[in-house]
This record gives sequence, C-alpha cells and structure tokens, in this order.
Amino acid sequence: MKLKSVVVALAAASALGVLGAPAASAAPAGGIDGGCKATAGLDGLGRPKVTSKCSGRFASGAQHRAVITCDTVQGAREHVVRHTYRSGWTSTGSAATVGCGFKSFLVGANSEVQGA
Repeated sequence: MKLKSVVVALAAASALGVLGAPAASAAPAGGIDGGCKATAGLDGLGRPKVTSKCSGRFASGAQHRAVITCDTVQGAREHVVRHTYRSGWTSTGSAATVGCGFKSFLVGANSEVQGA
C-alpha cells in the first residue's frame, strides 16, 4: 500500500513538471529593476553586523530584511554554536541591520525579500 502511494506521488510530480508548473524554490533577493545587497562589516565594538539595502523598483508593499549567520564560542569548554539572526521586515526604501554578539565569527550574510 505504501509503495503504491509513493508511485502515485512520483507520477503526479513528474506530470506537473512536464506541464510547466513552477518548481518550489527560494525567490532571489531582487525586484523588478534592481535588487537588495547585503554588506557585512563590524560595529564599533568589533562584533559582526550585516546591512541590507535595496535599489531599483519593487512592487508596492515589498519588504526586505538582513540575515546573518555566526559561529559563537560558548561555555567553559569553548564549544562553537552556529546561530542565524534576522532583522525585522522593513520597506525597500530603508536599510535593515542585524548583528551578532561578542565571541562571534561571521559565517554568512544575506538579504531576503517578500512581496516582490
């Protein structure tokens, strides 16, 4: 019974792919004419931070946010824990900034757009 369900699901997925249905994927951080750019740097105290700024035309109501991934050293044995932080959603006309705490090392920076 389980094998039959898997076969039906695979057949439906392949049929949708043949018919040209869009595959589920992450939307690029861009608008109609331009996009958002994430810039990594350090704040005044030496902690990693990311600033996301958008340029170009976007759909009405489009918002963006900055995303930062950091490795943070924690505990007496100093083990490393990976954290991802996101700023709040802001309009595409203003900058979004997010940062990590002390004893953190930058791993990645990105910006996300919704409603574009």
